[in-house]
Amino acid sequence: MKHKAILTLSAIAILVLIFGYGMYCYYAPPKERQPYIIAKHQSDTIRVAYIGDSWAFFHQPYDERLSDSLTNKLNQPARVYTSGYNGRSSKEIYWYLFDNPQLVSFISKGYDYCVISAGINDANKKMSSEYYKQSMAYIIQFMLTNDIIPIIIELPDYDIEKTYRWQTPSRKLLRPISRLVTGTPINCKSEFRKAFNELLAEKNYGNNVQVIRYKAWNTDFEKDLKELYKGDGIHLNAEGYAKLDSCIVETIKCVEKQKANGKN
Repeated sequence: MKHKAILTLSAIAILVLIFGYGMYCYYAPPKERQPYIIAKHQSDTIRVAYIGDSWAFFHQPYDERLSDSLTNKLNQPARVYTSGYNGRSSKEIYWYLFDNPQLVSFISKGYDYCVISAGINDANKKMSSEYYKQSMAYIIQFMLTNDIIPIIIELPDYDIEKTYRWQTPSRKLLRPISRLVTGTPINCKSEFRKAFNELLAEKNYGNNVQVIRYKAWNTDFEKDLKELYKGDGIHLNAEGYAKLDSCIVETIKCVEKQKANGKN
């Protein structure tokens, strides 16, 4: 009887350790990996990658429209290419740059700019702001190592409370655990933006990193949810992408102007 009790307690202890280690791996920020070097493209066309979560995935129908807009504004050929992954967190997107053959092949084609949409799923899964901050730091460093200018989309003003309410039953069971482990509130958008601003201040990237602030296009919460978002309150509709894309165009236009002035 005593022997059985010891075996049972040992089994429970092992399960607790396994569960604890799994939770640590899931919620811990990523460890930085040595960036690999991408060959620079030789085209005269300005090449823009758009990577990240579902916002990148659902942008594909608008790639040609954004390409044409950039070409017209810059008076130079420009092409936009997207590679997005639904539901992926910032850490997973960073991992994908190394371990996902599709994204590795995609990014290795060489780009001048890379628009990065990440953080919404971190917020939805109640990861910590440090998880998001470190992941973004490593994604940015990967781009800078390859002379690609990152254009970061600041965490938008989507309906995070609605997204939390509409989650599947299994995810609803997991989210309280997430919040307990990370101490992240349901509406954590401001915490994530603050963490990203801290990263910018600490690294002092200057013009090497561009940021599209949510206030530049996402200015009126109630109005924008009706006009720029789909019914789920988290994904953009055609008008939302048009407004966001106009900011991408202006950002690249400003950088290209700075480059031209620097040569004169």
